[in-house]
Amino acid sequence: MNFFNEVQQKISITPFFSNMGKADLQADNVIVFPDLKSLLLSPLDFEWLPTSPTQNDPFYAKQILPKALIEQRIKITRCVMDCVKNIPCTSFQYDAHDFNIAAKNAICYAFRQYLSEKHFSLGDNWENIVYIYYQGYWPIGTYYNKVVII
Repeated sequence: MNFFNEVQQKISITPFFSNMGKADLQADNVIVFPDLKSLLLSPLDFEWLPTSPTQNDPFYAKQILPKALIEQRIKITRCVMDCVKNIPCTSFQYDAHDFNIAAKNAICYAFRQYLSEKHFSLGDNWENIVYIYYQGYWPIGTYYNKVVII
């Protein structure tokens, strides 16, 4: 099985966002918040991860994508969206703020960039973020060399 098929298969069996609010992720490279409210009320001045395909990758310079990679990125976006489309919105809401669409767009962005990162052998920034998604958390942003998650 090739890398792309492995990623698709893993996406299809992952319960995304299922561990939000659980503080049981123990890693040196993360800052964990129990919920959206505590994150939004925190004085932590972190950088949000991209939520729109038009935003620049915060880790790597823009690459010229070959057609095959573009097609894989489209397929992976559809695969991720199929898995997260029925997740209740309440986990992404606080007061009048609704981050449902932003959260779902962010996971799609992360997986697209993960494919590009591996295709061009750029490093492991998106791999680390995707790994957090696979564990059921929501990586929101970065603070220096740490990933901010709920």
